[in-house]
Amino acid sequence: MVTNSSALIFWKTESLTNATVSYGLNTSLLESESNTTLDTQHRIQLDGLNIDSKYYYRVTTNGTESETYHFRTAPPDGGEFKMIIIGDNRPHSVITEQPEEYKQFVQMIAAEEPHIIIHSGDCVLDVSDNHEANLLSWEAFNNVTDGMGHYAPIYAAIGNHDTGSKTGARLLEYFFDAFEQYGEPSTYYSFDYAGVHITVLDTEELGYEGRIVGDQYDWMVNDLESSNREMKFVVAHRPMYPLTHIGDSLDSVPAERDALQQIFEDHNVSLFICGHDHLYNRMTVNGVVHIISGGGGGPLYSTPWAVGFYHYMSSNVSQSEVSLAAISLSGTTRDSYRLPYEGPIEIFLRAIANTSTHQIGTMPEIYFSARPSQKYFSWDSGGNQTDLTGIPDTNGLHTLDVYANDSEDVWSSAYFEFTAVGEVITTTTTTGTGNGMDPLLIFGSLAVAGVVVVLIVVFWHKRGK
Repeated sequence: MVTNSSALIFWKTESLTNATVSYGLNTSLLESESNTTLDTQHRIQLDGLNIDSKYYYRVTTNGTESETYHFRTAPPDGGEFKMIIIGDNRPHSVITEQPEEYKQFVQMIAAEEPHIIIHSGDCVLDVSDNHEANLLSWEAFNNVTDGMGHYAPIYAAIGNHDTGSKTGARLLEYFFDAFEQYGEPSTYYSFDYAGVHITVLDTEELGYEGRIVGDQYDWMVNDLESSNREMKFVVAHRPMYPLTHIGDSLDSVPAERDALQQIFEDHNVSLFICGHDHLYNRMTVNGVVHIISGGGGGPLYSTPWAVGFYHYMSSNVSQSEVSLAAISLSGTTRDSYRLPYEGPIEIFLRAIANTSTHQIGTMPEIYFSARPSQKYFSWDSGGNQTDLTGIPDTNGLHTLDVYANDSEDVWSSAYFEFTAVGEVITTTTTTGTGNGMDPLLIFGSLAVAGVVVVLIVVFWHKRGK
C-alpha cells in the first residue's frame, strides 16, 4: 500500500529476526523505522511522507542489509501518475523458469519508475497438487518480478493458470503469497489511487470460469455504485470480447457479458483491462475502452483481428485524461491511444472475421465506440437497414456496409466481406443472469517462504463475508 503520504514495506526472512527500514529523499537514508519483535514476516509502516515524491529505502535484519531501492508516493487526487500493465508472462513449458521476454520487460518497467503496476494474470504455467513444484514455479516468478516489485506496488488479477483448478480445487495460497495483501486475502478487491477507482475481479471461480456471478457480482455492483470517483478502471483476467478464447471468456454467457458492459457504462468505467488472449488488442464499446494485454512472455497467439507481439502497456493517468501505449521488446510504441477520445465513431467487427467464410445466416457482431445517434447496415449495396441481419441466403461473396452518426453529426463507415456457403442456419442464444449464482470460494492459507524485500501491495475495500 502506497498512498500520497505513507508506504508499507514488507519482506520475509527464513529465521526470526528484528526489522529496520532506513529511508529518505536521497540515498543518505537519514530516517528509519524499526520493529524489535522477532519475526519472519516484517511489515514496517512509513508515515508522514511527502506527496508525489521519490523515496529511497533499505531494510536491515540482524545486521544484514538489502540493496537500496526506491518508490514514489502517490500524487494528489487528480494528479498524473504512471501506471504499467502487463500479463500472461507464464512460461511456455518449463515451469521453473520464467520467459526471457518477461525478464527483459521487468527491467524495462523498473526503468520507467512507475507509480503502480497492474498484472492481468497467468503468472505461472501451472498450479498442481505437487506442493514442492508449486513452490519452485512461484519462486521463479517472484525472483524475477521482484525486479520491479522493489520499486512499485503490483496489483494482480488471478489467471486461470494461477489457481490450481485442474486439481478440482482452488489452491490460492501461492497467489496470495506472491501478492501480499493486508488483512483477509481476496481474489477480488478494489482501491483508490490518486482519485481513480480501480476494481479487480476474479474470472476463475471454480465452476464459474468466465463469469462474474453470485457474491462477487453483488460486491462488484455495490463497489462501483459506492465510488464517487470520476474515473474508474476494472481489471480481470478473461476478456469480455475475446479474439482467441471466444466462448471461453466473459462472453461464455452473452447475456451476462452484455449486463456487465451495461453496468460499466452506467457507472462511468473508462477502462477494462484484461489478458488471457496472448496478444494485444484495443476496442471501445459505448465509451468503455477494452484493452487485452496478454503479451508479457507466454506463447503468442495470432488471429484475423490481431497479431500477437510481446509487449507491456505504459500509461499516464490523471482524473481527466489517460494516455496508453503498447511497448514492444525493442522499446518501440506499437499502438497508442488517448482518453477522452476525440474523433468519429470507431466501428469494430467481432465473432466472425472480415473476408472469412461462413454458413448463410451467420450473424456478425458489430460494436461502436459510442452509441450512434443513427446507424445503418447495408448488405450487397442494397437498401439501408436499421437492424443487422445475418449473411444473405445465397452462396458466394457478400458485402456489408456499416454507417454510424455521432452526436456531432459526423458519419463513420466500415466495409466488410464474407463468403457464404451451405444452407440457412438457426442459432440459439444462451441467456443467464448476472447475480443468480452463489459459487463457493475456497481460500488457502498463506504459505511461508524466504524471499527478498518487496514493496508491499495492500488491497482494501474488501468484500464482506
